[in-house]
Amino acid sequence: MSTLYLLFFLLLIASLGSFLMGERGVRGRGLPSGSEWVVLGFVLGPSLLGVLNSQDLELFAPVSAVAVGWIALLAGISFGTDGARRVPLPRMALGLLSALLCGAVVALAVWATLEHLPAAGATLPGARDRLLVALGCGAALAASAQQAVRWAAVRLGARGPLTVLLGDLAHSDELVPIAAAGLVIATDTSRGLPAMPGLGLLLGAGLGLLTALLLGREMRRSWMWALLFGISLLAAGVAVQLDLSLLATLFALGFFAALASPLRSEVRRIPAEVEGTIVLPALFIAGTRVSLGETAILVVVAAALAARLLGKALASLVPLAASPAARRSGPALAWALDSAGPLNVAVGLAFQLRYPGPVGNTVLAAAAAAAVVGEFVGPVALRRALRRAGELSEPAASERHAEVAS
Repeated sequence: MSTLYLLFFLLLIASLGSFLMGERGVRGRGLPSGSEWVVLGFVLGPSLLGVLNSQDLELFAPVSAVAVGWIALLAGISFGTDGARRVPLPRMALGLLSALLCGAVVALAVWATLEHLPAAGATLPGARDRLLVALGCGAALAASAQQAVRWAAVRLGARGPLTVLLGDLAHSDELVPIAAAGLVIATDTSRGLPAMPGLGLLLGAGLGLLTALLLGREMRRSWMWALLFGISLLAAGVAVQLDLSLLATLFALGFFAALASPLRSEVRRIPAEVEGTIVLPALFIAGTRVSLGETAILVVVAAALAARLLGKALASLVPLAASPAARRSGPALAWALDSAGPLNVAVGLAFQLRYPGPVGNTVLAAAAAAAVVGEFVGPVALRRALRRAGELSEPAASERHAEVAS
């Protein structure tokens, strides 16, 4: 496929996402996390059908970087909020704790697999590369997709304290993968630039405050879009030139722009409005870059997925300790937040762009696989847990399930 055709195809996906998909399966059609677009990209990419070749993908590497940055920007805008409601600080702390626990379990499992299983460590003999893969997989698989809880509330009609608690946890854990990936990239001096940890956050915070100042107090939607687009490109360009983390820089930009702006309620509506237009092409691009050609990658991905299931089960102890409703939900709660979303895939894509080759390919493959597997585990477990907690009636659940299946 030529570069022109690839660009046209991405624009077509953006149009479909904007006008047909709605909120990627929350109110519109499609799966809650949009993982079907990752699969489509993988099928059409060089690893399978080869409709898109490696040359075209390298030409679109800057577009991939911008896609990573925009997903982080949208995550920063909505961080710590569930719609118009702020997540209480104690629940934010619980969400961060659960993500830290899951990410640590995944990182340790991947590191042990690479160290003690020759088939897995064959293509990554260096200690530094193994550490990068372990940290990357831990960061990419730490958070849960907030879309799954929104899907349960909107499509299945779930209401109650457990639904609110799980939503709060899912809206609070995104800082862990952003901070972990940002720290790994910012402290890496392999490109000859000095380590500058924290500079990406400072740059994003400064530009976010500048964005809030320029937005003013009067709502002008076209001006808001032009300003966000321009400043986000500026932030991405400076971050790339200084070898900073795009994820950390754009996340901080979105967070501080929404926090400091008098128009914060309007700004925080942006993620819901542009999910289809921005996120779906980004997921498709990530899918085209997934490579599973080496046995070692498959072994590490399997270990990472198994560790994520264990990590989410351990992390479920957090809501169990915090809510009586959680204790009524039964064992399904262990994997109710197993769904992975666009941010997980964006972290994997960021590693693949920063560390091309076995390191980046392994992390991206693990993130993509978690998004796909999470669609089969997370929504099913979430539905069962909410039904056991009495927040999802049996007739409503069966009717909605038939609607999703159709």
